[in-house]
Amino acid sequence: MMIAAASAPAQETESEQGPETTAAPIETITVTARRRAETLVSVPVVVSVLDQDALDRNRADDLSAIGELTPTVVVGAYKSNGGGSIAIRGISSPANQTGFEQAVSVAIDGVQTSDGRITQAGFFDLQQVEVMKGPQALFFGKNSPAGVISIQSAGPTEEFYAQAGGSYEFVGDEATLDGVVSGPLNDIFAARVAVRYRHLEGWLRNTAQPIGNPFYSPASGAPAGAAQLPGASNSRPGEEELLGRLTVTADFTENFDANFKIFASSGEGSGPGVGTQNIGPCTGPNPRVYGVADPFGECSADRNTTIGDLPDAVASTMGGYRGDGAPYDELDIVTGALDLNWRFGDLTLASTTGYNRSEYEFLSGLDQTTYSQLAFYNLQTNEEVSQEFRLSSDFAGPLNFMVGAYFQATELFTTNDTKLNDGFYNAASGRFVTYQDLAVQEGDTASVFAQGIWDITDTVELSGGLRWTHETKDFVKENLYGVGGFATQDTEFPGSDTPGELQGRFEDDNVSPEITLTWRPDSNRTFFVGYKTGYKSGGFGLTSPMQTGTRLTDVAFGPETAEGFEAGAKGVFLDGTVQLNAAVFAYDFDDLQVNTYDPARVAYTINNAGSVRQRGIEIDGVWNPTENLSLRGAIAYVNAEFQNFTGQCYSYAFPTGTTRDTAVPPPNCSFVNDSALTLQQDFDGRAPARAPEWAGNAGFTYDMPVGAFDLAINGDAFYSGEYFASEAMAPSSLQESFWRLNAGLNLSPRDGDWTVQLIGRNLTDEYYLQYAADRTGGASVPGAIGEQRAVVSRGREVALQFTKTF
Repeated sequence: MMIAAASAPAQETESEQGPETTAAPIETITVTARRRAETLVSVPVVVSVLDQDALDRNRADDLSAIGELTPTVVVGAYKSNGGGSIAIRGISSPANQTGFEQAVSVAIDGVQTSDGRITQAGFFDLQQVEVMKGPQALFFGKNSPAGVISIQSAGPTEEFYAQAGGSYEFVGDEATLDGVVSGPLNDIFAARVAVRYRHLEGWLRNTAQPIGNPFYSPASGAPAGAAQLPGASNSRPGEEELLGRLTVTADFTENFDANFKIFASSGEGSGPGVGTQNIGPCTGPNPRVYGVADPFGECSADRNTTIGDLPDAVASTMGGYRGDGAPYDELDIVTGALDLNWRFGDLTLASTTGYNRSEYEFLSGLDQTTYSQLAFYNLQTNEEVSQEFRLSSDFAGPLNFMVGAYFQATELFTTNDTKLNDGFYNAASGRFVTYQDLAVQEGDTASVFAQGIWDITDTVELSGGLRWTHETKDFVKENLYGVGGFATQDTEFPGSDTPGELQGRFEDDNVSPEITLTWRPDSNRTFFVGYKTGYKSGGFGLTSPMQTGTRLTDVAFGPETAEGFEAGAKGVFLDGTVQLNAAVFAYDFDDLQVNTYDPARVAYTINNAGSVRQRGIEIDGVWNPTENLSLRGAIAYVNAEFQNFTGQCYSYAFPTGTTRDTAVPPPNCSFVNDSALTLQQDFDGRAPARAPEWAGNAGFTYDMPVGAFDLAINGDAFYSGEYFASEAMAPSSLQESFWRLNAGLNLSPRDGDWTVQLIGRNLTDEYYLQYAADRTGGASVPGAIGEQRAVVSRGREVALQFTKTF
């Protein structure tokens, strides 16, 4: 499918279907959804495309902004723990558990990653983004049961090309500088270098103020410096980021070429705590932590957040201390891809070597209050090395094939220094933290895959294939320090051969087949029906705190699978001025990996849901009624429901003195038995988190001459139905339906060597929920539902951008 935002008016050309008209034919869009170049209208895959023009006019320079342009895509950058969550058609993986791979993977220049940390990365100088929806078993590394977002950066140009640009966003006071140099180096090599610097002063406001520490206990021997809380040293939490990409291509011979890309980014900010907000429900006007109200905090989704600095007397006892208690975070990302292609007559052997590495480090309060009683130091690294080989044919006859093998080695490392309450100071160790842990998960993946394509007739194609995957993950976790139940250094965990270590091994095999029947009555129409499957391996949750009673089953989760059908129709009509795409789909997702946080136990509940039944329809199109006007629109209906799944209730504190006989459960929850005050929640018939039933967009671009200049005016409206942002579906995490509006002006001279743009994003100033979870310390008021933390979207943006081409 083609997202409505994907096409602008083409230059006036001769139509394939008739004589030239006053309407401009729609540009032909090439996609690589099957790892070969095919036109969007001919490829039998449900795929939405965002071209360079759509990305630029919407300032879509991260995954959250890219996701906003595609119906049913919801991206939340959670920062701590798992890093972020990506949902397509209501299927996603939670962000608050390191160890979960995302059900939607991201392929950067052909190299796949399912690390949620990628949601925090910045992107620029892009050629195209393809959003493939539904299970993707064959073409992008490991299986991705819910979809793939393929990001393709711009490559070297055939002639020398240079561009410099800058922009300033007025609400967040965000300055961005870009530079690109591209062209041939000699007859064999060509290169492109792109660099971006970005500085965001801050669209959020941190409301924390100095206050006495109500949790300070002199009797514990805690230093007197912990008696006063400093509030926020920076009322406008911001970010600074430097990004760069080098691309080198080489045409060694007519039959052998290479393409090397390496991307690196380094960013620092004000910590993950300010990246989420307290959204309540609150008892009174202010949030609470362990029952104590924060007079400076609030309980709504807006531009205000609350995270207090740590007193120096507290921060200096924790890992990652940098001279004061101001929160900080640093993220470094490196991705690389080396593509080699050998052609032997009608055969092509392709090799893709991939490398992904992220390192995230922070020290920050995380309870969304001035008190910052929950505070972490965290260092997390994720390294992925992959190698893929593909042999494909291009025979003149009716039969062709593709076979290949894929290998990946991963290492996920995390260590936490965790403070739960300033009143837990341990005089013997001189530390405020409750535990310090270390966890490592090493994984190995080997898979082989094959596809056959049979042209039954000149218009009918049958393609089918499968991927066999063998995956192992070895897990070990230990507490280097702990008090109370977290003092696990001498604990003998069942199944582990070393005292103090929780050890586990996951091993699994999977076969994921797919088959598609395609009918192309002519070059402008395609109809297809397919059966597709998908798979995501199990593993272990590295984030969940380890106590003496923890068992491997508390942190282990099984694989997730998908199976179903889809059918689609694509066509170009009216002398090439109209393109319409439609798809219907019916999938069942079994053993969906879910995770909820229980702040009362200071632990996560990790398990597999029974199943999710997903049914829906998507329609999108583009119409160029005149040479100057382009209209676009898209609508999606998705009915996704849990089946056979009873999971955890959201956090709730029973009234003081409650017994099982007098207890009343909160809405949608029940008791697990007749004797315990333990709650559960029946999710049958309810949509998963971040699964709007309806979503869509509509927009236009109008080009007009103004003297010696060309002026382009564009506007796009985006709609999302309601959804719960939290897996536990706490009432306050319900995001009501909303509209967003983007608009812009683009002015350039006829020679086209410079451009000035005025860009508006989210002009309706919607602060909508992208992800939510229970908040530590928030379930402390008897008879009240626990407070939630949420990732909230950025509000209105108005930017002025200038670009000069040399």
